[in-house]
Amino acid sequence: MNSIAIRHVEKFPEPDFSRLSRTVFADVQQPSVELASTLAAEASASTSGGLPHPPMYRLGAYSEEELVGWSCGWMERGNVFYMANSGVVSSHRRKGVYSSLLSAIREYASANGAVTIRSQHSVLNNPVIIAKLQAGFHVSGLSQSAQMGTLVELTFHFSEKRHGLFRTRSLPYVTPDA
Repeated sequence: MNSIAIRHVEKFPEPDFSRLSRTVFADVQQPSVELASTLAAEASASTSGGLPHPPMYRLGAYSEEELVGWSCGWMERGNVFYMANSGVVSSHRRKGVYSSLLSAIREYASANGAVTIRSQHSVLNNPVIIAKLQAGFHVSGLSQSAQMGTLVELTFHFSEKRHGLFRTRSLPYVTPDA
């Protein structure tokens, strides 16, 4: 991996970050005119009277001063860190950037009392799903999204005891004779 620096940032610069995000996810998201119209209508109709959003934690991966990758998330109830959004520009994929971001997120979450990390991904996003499975995450669910289609939920347990409880409760019982 060439010299990549992982840094905590308060915000990514707009509109550049939104453009970069659309480029990175172009192959997984298949926006439609109908979806874009629905999202725009919902955004204009929403009020600021909703529940407060937990503070966002953002990491950027920089090559020199160029943002080439990122990861964002927040703490949820039950000491769960939700890893909400990550991406790496195509020219820097398969060079350890995502693994470095994932490692930094794990360090941050652990240092802030998280017992697990949770994330959701399009089932079409095989590179990230594979990277997370190799890093010790486990499939913990599936859901449907109007925007993204079928999503797979992945969970990482920091303690072996919690991981053991997950396996015991989520895997079918197999008899010793089987």
